[in-house]
Amino acid sequence: MYIERMDPVEAFKLVFCRYLLDRGDMVLSMARTTGQKTLKIALYGLWRRHEAEETGYLQFMDIVEELKDCDECLRKLEEIGIIEFANVDNEPYVIVDVNKLDKFMKECMSE
Repeated sequence: MYIERMDPVEAFKLVFCRYLLDRGDMVLSMARTTGQKTLKIALYGLWRRHEAEETGYLQFMDIVEELKDCDECLRKLEEIGIIEFANVDNEPYVIVDVNKLDKFMKECMSE
């Protein structure tokens, strides 16, 4: 059975929304308390919320790899606060802007 792949930006946003609905309040609260402007979120937390049958991507990191190779996609993700994807100690992370993340989380809750 073939499942058509979603647009990688929309697939990432879908999974990221799920993460934020579950962990966003805690993450943003800690960031505000410490005065952080950016956050580093382990992509492992997003992997668990990915549904291959829904996005058409076998693994969540397939979405991330496609996004990294697409400048236009990365520009679209900047709008929701994604600054970059980075490896820290051989673990994949997404670096996000706290203020934009707060706005995106509110959009997730309204959907």
